[in-house]
Amino acid sequence: MSSNKFSDNKPIVITLVVVLIVIIGMIGYFLISSDPEPVVTEQIAIPEVIAPTIVEAPEPEPEPEPEPAIVVEPEPEPAIEEEPIFTLPLLDDSDQLIRDGVVSLTRHESINAWVASSELIRKFVAFVDNIAHGQVAKEPVRSLAPEGAFQVMQIDEKTFEIDPVSYNRYNLFTEVAISIDARRSAEFYHLLRPLVQKAYNELGYNNKLFDDVMFQAIGRLLETPVIEQPIRLVRPVVMYKYEDDKLESLSAAQKQLLRMGPRNTRRLQDKISEVALELRSILGR
Repeated sequence: MSSNKFSDNKPIVITLVVVLIVIIGMIGYFLISSDPEPVVTEQIAIPEVIAPTIVEAPEPEPEPEPEPAIVVEPEPEPAIEEEPIFTLPLLDDSDQLIRDGVVSLTRHESINAWVASSELIRKFVAFVDNIAHGQVAKEPVRSLAPEGAFQVMQIDEKTFEIDPVSYNRYNLFTEVAISIDARRSAEFYHLLRPLVQKAYNELGYNNKLFDDVMFQAIGRLLETPVIEQPIRLVRPVVMYKYEDDKLESLSAAQKQLLRMGPRNTRRLQDKISEVALELRSILGR
């Protein structure tokens, strides 16, 4: 808590000097003689000489003692109540904190479905770790799987194209994702870092920061190409594969992003970039 610096109150001493000047006046007796009269034989009274009265000067009055300095004590500043330090819950008890925090990041009501499950931090860490390694862990995000089946259009006996109708299955997911406040999301992550790191250490990574893994995952998703033209597929056995070898060589996470369609991919990448910038600002990276 900061305090204002007050200058010392210097006492003002007022000294009143009263100078009493006593003037002692002497009264002179002046005898005037006249011409003498014929002598008359008789006794003449000799006038009595009166000694002048000496008036002693009164003792000077003592100078008044200086009044004591009046020191004005500054009024104490009102105490500023310090905000209590936020204490994170245990990792096993953190789900409610995550739900409350995530719901506050957007006004989109569908966000509630994202946090309906349990072990939220552990699932988040596992999902991000898999993306960083190019994989997609379906179990942590099973509740977010789009409705409907993946649809293709057959071109010939061996060639197919992704039906654009399939992209619409990811529209809601994209709408919710881009509605999240990037700055507040980064701040929320910064708050949860101790719990996130603990969950990451549980996976056996004791000498590595989860921050690095998260930026690695972000980089992979941002490197995913946005394909505007129809995407062709082949089906050698059961699973579809991309006809273009460059697309087929992408990681599983990147190929999943492709299946969301160019519009959703571009919008998600814009949001991911926005969040990444906020994270770098807050984490000082």
